[in-house]
Amino acid sequence: MSSQALNYVISLLARREYSEFEIRCKMQEKHFSEQEIDEVLAYCQQKNWQNDQRFTENYLIFRAQRGYGFSRIKQELQQLKGINSVVIQQALNEAEVNWSELAFNLLRKKFPGFATISDLKIKQKIWHYMLSHGFRPEDFSDYIGNGIEE
Repeated sequence: MSSQALNYVISLLARREYSEFEIRCKMQEKHFSEQEIDEVLAYCQQKNWQNDQRFTENYLIFRAQRGYGFSRIKQELQQLKGINSVVIQQALNEAEVNWSELAFNLLRKKFPGFATISDLKIKQKIWHYMLSHGFRPEDFSDYIGNGIEE
């Protein structure tokens, strides 16, 4: 195993958690061989310095606290971080995030007085906003009504 490759990965992991996919991409950009990448990742995973399950749990909580719903976070984890659905589902089961409460807090922050809004266009705007942030309708529809069909 290349000490240069190991030092590079350790310097990455010292700053924050990374998914295996992210580390692979970064190492490929630095032109490390596939063998070096595989060896270093296996070593780091054996030492539990890199762990996709732990990364996913932390990422899920971090993004939820930033006002994003599960659908958006799941998409980011799959497409940008290279995490598979099984790991994501395990992290979701262990995270115990109350998506409805998060949606309510986001609505209060972004749309003060949302509960008394009767204008259909504004309700549609709120629905669009919540859906684009990854919340499912069941997470927030009770708070604003189903604005589109009223």
